[in-house]
Amino acid sequence: MRRSRPVSSATELGDLRFDRDTRRATVRGEPLELSPREWMLLELLLSQRDRVVTKDQIGEAWALDRTEAGAPSSIEVYIHRLRRKLEQSGLSIRTVRGLGYLLEAEA
Repeated sequence: MRRSRPVSSATELGDLRFDRDTRRATVRGEPLELSPREWMLLELLLSQRDRVVTKDQIGEAWALDRTEAGAPSSIEVYIHRLRRKLEQSGLSIRTVRGLGYLLEAEA
């Protein structure tokens, strides 16, 4: 009887390890403390790696009403917070002016 190994849902990029199943993220083995919105934002950026993620896509993932006051600026706040938390990971979130955000591994 053959036993298959469970498929890991972990993603590794730079020094970041992101595991959807256990809902854990680590940088260089140290836990990365993320709020629920930061988690969803990082998950979205990782799933769209090498592609620009628009504010509309982020708003949809967060179930924000586009007309909701402060919605675009709240996204900017969470991008800023996530950038700070990822500083030691070898990753950066680049703003693509007029389009959205792109998660990149630093060279």
